Amino acid sequence: MSEIAMTSPSTATSKSAPLAVFAVSALAYIALRAAGIEALWMAALKIVPIATLFWIAATSLVGLTRTLTLIALAFSATGDVLLAVPFSNHFVFGLGAFLLAQLTYAGNFLRAAQFGSRRFMLRGAALILAALLLGRQVLPGAGELALPVAFYIVAIVFMALSAAAHRSGSSLLFAGAVTFMVSDALIALDRFVDPVPMAGMWIMLTYYGAQALLVMGLIRTDLAARQA
Repeated sequence: MSEIAMTSPSTATSKSAPLAVFAVSALAYIALRAAGIEALWMAALKIVPIATLFWIAATSLVGLTRTLTLIALAFSATGDVLLAVPFSNHFVFGLGAFLLAQLTYAGNFLRAAQFGSRRFMLRGAALILAALLLGRQVLPGAGELALPVAFYIVAIVFMALSAAAHRSGSSLLFAGAVTFMVSDALIALDRFVDPVPMAGMWIMLTYYGAQALLVMGLIRTDLAARQA
């Protein structure tokens, strides 16, 4: 049965309103940021899409899957605020919050991991190759941040490998993990290599998209497991 078929019409309807709030708030933040708005209240707007996903996860998931998902989203929102509010070493603190988010997501996915499949081998090889290429590009320019950046690259690849190993084979989970890697790669390339054209827009689009894909993937796999 396909992932889409696992979601009942009533469940899909109940998600439409909060998903609309997610989309509108995400696009509003991206547009205002692109317009050069840098007010302090932008940090609050930045986490509205993640707060909406938090509500969706809280009302759709159960048990430890829900708990770990909510923790990962809470760490993500904390990282969003830390990166948005300028203070000494805010990038390092934001990186640390997202490191914890990646590890929490990974722990969630590992609870249903199946590493022996050919699908995992192919996905895993592609992820590791991408990570090695990214590290080769960004670490030489990271300077004193090279070590924490390297740790973060390892963490997000670990998260993506855990998503790839999920026994459901969920395309949503894997797409979310890969999109998260793309978002973080754009941050690293823009900060440590060369400026990326329209970096802020692409970073936030891929970031919000990744979080939505991960949450919806977890909801569908959790629902499928309960219906099995």
